[in-house]
Amino acid sequence: MRALLREFGYLRLLAVLIAFLPFFVLPALGVVWLWHSGQLLVWFLVTAGCGLLGYGLHWLSRLYSRSQLPPATGPEAHWPPDSHEAWQHVEARASEATPEQYPLSDATGLFRLGRDTVEDVARHYHPHRERPLLELTVPHMLLIIERASRELRADIVDHVPLSHRLTLGSMARLRRWRDTAVRLEGLYRLGHAAVDPTSVVFRELRRDLGNRVLGYGSEQVQTWLLREYIRKVGYYAIELYSGRLLLASETPVESVTRASQLQQRESEGRPESSEPLRILLLGRANSGRSSLVNALEGEPVAAVDSAAGTTGAIEAYSWGSSDGDEVLLIDTPGVEGEALDTATLRREVLGADLVLWVTPALRADREGERAVLERIRDWFREDPSRRPPPLIGVVTGVDAVRPAREWAPPYTLAEPATPKARNIVAAVEAVGGELEFDARHRVGVSLSGDAPFNVTPGLVGLMEGQLDEARRIRLLRCLRERRRDETWRYLWRQVRNAGQTALAKARERH
Repeated sequence: MRALLREFGYLRLLAVLIAFLPFFVLPALGVVWLWHSGQLLVWFLVTAGCGLLGYGLHWLSRLYSRSQLPPATGPEAHWPPDSHEAWQHVEARASEATPEQYPLSDATGLFRLGRDTVEDVARHYHPHRERPLLELTVPHMLLIIERASRELRADIVDHVPLSHRLTLGSMARLRRWRDTAVRLEGLYRLGHAAVDPTSVVFRELRRDLGNRVLGYGSEQVQTWLLREYIRKVGYYAIELYSGRLLLASETPVESVTRASQLQQRESEGRPESSEPLRILLLGRANSGRSSLVNALEGEPVAAVDSAAGTTGAIEAYSWGSSDGDEVLLIDTPGVEGEALDTATLRREVLGADLVLWVTPALRADREGERAVLERIRDWFREDPSRRPPPLIGVVTGVDAVRPAREWAPPYTLAEPATPKARNIVAAVEAVGGELEFDARHRVGVSLSGDAPFNVTPGLVGLMEGQLDEARRIRLLRCLRERRRDETWRYLWRQVRNAGQTALAKARERH
C-alpha cells in the first residue's frame, strides 16, 4: 500500500483531502444545526419514512419485474446444428445456477462448476467415450487457454481501475485492510450507540433497509456474473470439442480452396486472394440453368440449346454481387443424367454456400426432382455438424402460364392485379409447395427473349438477402478444409523435424 501511495504522491493526496474537507464537515454541521433548532426528531422521522417508502418500492419492483441482465456471451451465428444443441446444454446449466449454490468467493466450487460445464459439452460431442473430457489435443487446449487469457486480460485492463498498476502484493494488503475494517465496524457502531443512543434505532433501521435494497441489486449482478462465467466456459468448450478450431492464426476465408482454384482456372476468371461464395445451380435437364447463368451475367457466357443436356459437365463462371462479394456460379448437368452421379452431386452440394434449384413452371412430372431434393436434405439431417446452405426455388418459363398468348411485362407479383400476374404467383406457389421450398425462398422468372423477367431485382434481391447465411456456410466449409490441410501440414513438419533431429544426433555419434 505504501508503494501505491508513493506512486500517487503524498502531496497530491493531501491536496485531495483538503479539497473535499468542506463536504466531509457539512453533514456534521447539519446535525448540529438540527439539534439546536429542535428539528432533529423531525429529520429522523422523515429519514425513516423515506427509507420505508424506498423499501416498499423495491419490494414492488421485485414483485412485478422479473427482468434479468442480458447475457454478453451467446452462440455464434455460423455454428452448425450440433453446436447449437451443445449450447442448449450450457444454457440449461446457466439458467439453473444461483449464487447460493456457487458463491463467487468459492474458488473450488467455481472450478467444479466450470469442469462440469466442459464435461457436458465434451459428452455431447463424444457420447460413447468413457472419459470425454480427454478427447482433445494438447495444442488445441493451449490455444483455448491463450484466447481466454487474452480476452480476460483485455476485460481487466479496460474495466478494473488501476489494474495496470496494482501489484498482487498491494491487492493482498488491501484485502487485509478490508478485513480489519469489517472487524472494527462493530466496535464503531457500539461506540456510536453509547454516545448517541437516541439515533441508534433509526440509523440501524436505515442501514438494514439500505442493505436489503443494495443486496438485491448485488444478488442480480452476482447471478449475472455466475451465469456469464458458465456461458463463457461453455462457449470455449464448444469451440474446443467441435473440431473446428484451427491452430493457425489466419482467417479461414483468406485463401482460396483447391476446388475454387481449379474452377477459377477453368472459367478463365481472375484469380482471387480469398475464397469466393459458391452458388450451385441444380435442376433437371433443359430447365434453364445455363440461360439463368447468362441472365445473371448479363451476357451469353454459357452454351444454350433447346435440346436437352446441353451442359455436359460442371462449369464455373465468375460473378460479382452488389455487396462486393466475389461469387462463382457453378452450372451443372441435369440431376437425372449420368454426368451428375450421386457422389459428384454430394460433393458439389456439400461444397456450396447457396443452391438455386431451377425447375420449369409447366412441367408436371416432378417425382424425380422431389427424390433428389429429399436425398440432399437427408445428407444434412444425417450430419448435424454441417449447416445446410439456403435453397432458392427458381421457377422458369412463367411467361407460358395462362393466358399463354399474353406476355406484356413487367408484372407486379407482390400485389398481382391481372389474371396473368395472379396465375404466375399461383404457379410459383404450386411448384414451391410440391418441392417443399420455403415460401420466402421461391421466385418465378422468364428467361426467353432479350429481356429476362424478374431476374433483377426479383431473383438477385432474393439471393442477396441470403448472402449473410451463405457467408456463414462458407466459413464452416473453409474451416473444415483448413483443418484437414492443417493436419497433413503439421504432420509433414513434425516428420521432417524429427528426421533432422535424428540425423543430427547420428552425425554427433560419428
